[in-house]
Amino acid sequence: MNKDAEFGYKMRQALNQGLDKLGEKVSERLHSDRQAALAHQRVVTRKSRFAGVGIAIETVAFVASSNVRTLLAIMALSVGAMGSYYWNALAQVRENAAIDSALLADELPPSAYLDRGFHAWLERASDSSSQ
Repeated sequence: MNKDAEFGYKMRQALNQGLDKLGEKVSERLHSDRQAALAHQRVVTRKSRFAGVGIAIETVAFVASSNVRTLLAIMALSVGAMGSYYWNALAQVRENAAIDSALLADELPPSAYLDRGFHAWLERASDSSSQ
């Protein structure tokens, strides 16, 4: 504990020892004076904190921090959207590569897949195999 806090603690103990000997009227007066002193201390603290240009600086700092938070959120959403787009594009490329590999490994020429009759035959073949 530092010396100021220790001194404050000892002072409070000394004042509390004599508190029971005081009359009710004196106790009420001390209480009201303490409240007034605390109210004055809060006002002085606020005045010194917001003195002069401090209000403008704090307002600008608050707005700037609010804008920074908004900008960071927008950047995070943008990075997420771009990442999702890239991931989906990569999946599409992999799917197309698998289809291309299957087509190239097959014995049929690519022109057979363009024939309308071939598609009709595939549909009939898949219908008959499912029964």
